[in-house]
Amino acid sequence: MAKKKNDDMTTTAMAIPPNVVQYKGVRKRPWGTYGAENTNPIQKVRVWLGTFKTSEEAAAAFDTAARMYHGPKAKLNFPLTNEDNLKNANNLETESCLLLCIVFCILFYNIEL
Repeated sequence: MAKKKNDDMTTTAMAIPPNVVQYKGVRKRPWGTYGAENTNPIQKVRVWLGTFKTSEEAAAAFDTAARMYHGPKAKLNFPLTNEDNLKNANNLETESCLLLCIVFCILFYNIEL
């Protein structure tokens, strides 16, 4: 007689408990809202990002803070789109130009800080 395969694992779906959130840095509050927090790597403390109505909003807040704290190597909940990459590149160019202008003005006008 041939052995039967145990198909219990393949036929049952993984059930997610009601209080478990699927996003990094997001937790569900007892009253139904979602809180987001991130870790500041320099000060080694948790930073509270706020309370949100949906877990997706909280995850987006986490992603923004993660990019700010950890840069391009940040582990995100949602992958970056091409539009996000263009915005980041434009911001970097603008910030670089502004910084160069400040340094030039300090050196040219001999300003002391």
